[in-house]
Amino acid sequence: MEAGGRSVKLFVKLGGSFITDKSAPETMHPRNVVLAAQAVRAALEEARTQGKRISLVLSHGAGSFGHIHAKRFEAVKGVHAQYGWEAFYRIRDSMARMSLLFIRSCNEGGLFPVALQPSAIAAADDGNLSRFDVRPVKSLLGFGQIPVIHGDIVPDERRGFTIASTESLLKAMAQELRFDRIIMVSDTDGVLDNDGSTIPWIDPRAISQVLSFLRGSKSPDVTGGMRKKVECLYDLVSSGKAGSARIIGGIGDLSNLKAAILGTGGGGTIVGG
Repeated sequence: MEAGGRSVKLFVKLGGSFITDKSAPETMHPRNVVLAAQAVRAALEEARTQGKRISLVLSHGAGSFGHIHAKRFEAVKGVHAQYGWEAFYRIRDSMARMSLLFIRSCNEGGLFPVALQPSAIAAADDGNLSRFDVRPVKSLLGFGQIPVIHGDIVPDERRGFTIASTESLLKAMAQELRFDRIIMVSDTDGVLDNDGSTIPWIDPRAISQVLSFLRGSKSPDVTGGMRKKVECLYDLVSSGKAGSARIIGGIGDLSNLKAAILGTGGGGTIVGG
């Protein structure tokens, strides 16, 4: 238990580039999920032995599942003149299958989180998230469980439907939950500069320069890639909606994920502050 009896709230996202092959449709790297789940469980168990309580929301990217269909059907724009509502079905079907594979791999790693379907508890208005019912997340956290969310296709009052990114859902949750630490796991060791070197810290003096050279993902990605992640994390930390944010690499040894969860390090890139 932390000082004053308060639990530490964490948001951990396993990025689509880390858990899937974004160049091959609907191809997951289950071993990466298993290793990450083992690291999360080890961190939670160590925290308990130290008398600390961690409340954790887990998330995953859509990778080569939802993004492939979202790009093909231009789902961000809503109901398509040619495809109609087919996008909603295709993306929802793809994300449902991905969610099941993700949870099964978590189980194999000794973690038993509870999946939530964002399309059932969120809505948008003209492409912007307008509603996200955080009550199921709060309820699960209250019972000591780990809720899982992900980007999804959601109803939109003007467009029929649109894409709600994980980052937009995170921002909505942070209005009510305020995460002490946000950790995003990528296939690269944090945010890379133009020379391919990790940027250790993105502070107020560096944010404009970093955003100027960050681009969207090279693979199909309708939610903005690394640039949008950095913008989201920087905004949350600088506004006080999150205590800290870190983007780390997940390929190979995942002791860095355990360290990041425990707040003892983790490498990668610290965003904001």
